Amino acid sequence: MFFIGGLTAGSNLAGARYLARYHPELYRQFGADRPFALVLRIVEPAAYGTDFTELAADVTDVAFQPAPQPGVIDSAGTPPSTNSDDGDPPRTLQPGVSPAQ
Repeated sequence: MFFIGGLTAGSNLAGARYLARYHPELYRQFGADRPFALVLRIVEPAAYGTDFTELAADVTDVAFQPAPQPGVIDSAGTPPSTNSDDGDPPRTLQPGVSPAQ
């Protein structure tokens, strides 16, 4: 299964075209059961449309890191913050209320 998440319909099309063109290479690199995440860049879309797309970054390592758990010390040894700098407990925002209110 592939997920193509572009910001526009054109970027989705470019991602699908890249996947179709480079599917054999991606299969050799990642195999059939290893997840991967790539950032693609459309080169000069005004001139080439969605026809010329290149690999901008392989972000597989970052994309598939486990999400941090609440209350767990991070890898830098920093515990989660439970209070704001003014000593007051953290505030939860009400729907429709901006933080300045």
